[in-house]
Amino acid sequence: MNLTEVRASRFGKGLFAVKKNPAHSVTCKATGIRLDFNETLRLAERESHSLQIGADEYMYCQPPFLYSNHSCEPNCGVNADLELFTLREILPGEELLWDYSTSMFERHWTMLCHCGCKECRHVITDFDLLPLHLQKKYLRMNIVFPFIKEMLLQREYAKV
Repeated sequence: MNLTEVRASRFGKGLFAVKKNPAHSVTCKATGIRLDFNETLRLAERESHSLQIGADEYMYCQPPFLYSNHSCEPNCGVNADLELFTLREILPGEELLWDYSTSMFERHWTMLCHCGCKECRHVITDFDLLPLHLQKKYLRMNIVFPFIKEMLLQREYAKV
């Protein structure tokens, strides 16, 4: 049985839960063709369909993950296996939302945010540009991509 469905969202198309999902359950996995940074630039307006998965490694996402939208107050996260998983119980019909900044560390792509949540940052940008309290929260929740953790560690070691 499919756990998700793509349908109309306030953001265009979105990814929605088909059934009740307990906290920490996997709903789908990001799949697609691997690209480097320069290849993503050649995608033009479809560049936003790419997910950064390494310092110079991207994935051109395929449905259903392609339609997962951003929120500054996410109800999902993406783990090291590129699985979208719930951070809390999700009810049928609820849109699955994750914070795109947990996968970004490139100083290239940004997007205006219209998620409308109380804590909206208004601009989606790289993880290390998030407020420090939010970086720490996301690191504790284990929803920051491994390459970002490595880059942050390298930055800390460079200071020594």
